[in-house]
Amino acid sequence: MLNGVYQNAAAMTGLESWNNVIAQNISQSSAPGYKKAMISFEGVESGMIGVEGAFGSTLHRASIQTRGVGMVDYSSGSIQNTDGTYDFAIEGDGFFELQAPDGQLVYTRDGQFTINADSELVSKQGYHIMSDTQNVIVLDPDRGTLEGGPDGVLRQDGQKIAKLGIRHSEEPESLIRSHGGFVTAPGSKGLRHVEEPFVRHGALEKSNVSATTEMINLINVSRSFQINQRVIQQHDDILGKAIRALGGTQ
Repeated sequence: MLNGVYQNAAAMTGLESWNNVIAQNISQSSAPGYKKAMISFEGVESGMIGVEGAFGSTLHRASIQTRGVGMVDYSSGSIQNTDGTYDFAIEGDGFFELQAPDGQLVYTRDGQFTINADSELVSKQGYHIMSDTQNVIVLDPDRGTLEGGPDGVLRQDGQKIAKLGIRHSEEPESLIRSHGGFVTAPGSKGLRHVEEPFVRHGALEKSNVSATTEMINLINVSRSFQINQRVIQQHDDILGKAIRALGGTQ
């Protein structure tokens, strides 16, 4: 009986983790380039249970509980035209390569850029946008409007300034989500330079999260949580009756 209580409690813990993932997705559903967080559940052994068998022997079987495994859905979101001078969107595989203030290279699909006081192309968080040669991209304020080609090449007055650094991971499961919608790659494992990217200037990739789907999932999680609560309450009532009966009290 107690094993049943433990299993329902483990299910509630898993539902709580799923609820947190849903809340994260909903809160980031309007963030450009955000990739949907997901969670899957698998059975893991949590010890052995002794069961009395024939002839007084004790049989043992494994107790299975659920464990949540976090993942990220890297599928592309829809492209929305913004006509922004410093907005870029990648169609197909790849991430923009950025450099954080501590020097770490991070990767994002959020192409909503701007320029800082030094005329450097940076992200909303102030991270430097890297070129294909991993150099900081510096614009010339005395030249014309920035123009971006589909190959990622940036020009001013028709002259090439730099080419956006876009990299692709052969092992996306090795990428680690970081703050600000970025992902990091330990030791740059599996990252390669995308030789022929397709970049749209004046556009942004929207999040691949469906807020409607996440709200439906939230309702399902809430209902499942309530069901498990009721089952635990029933186990508790039965156990209380058994204790009172064995103790000779009514």
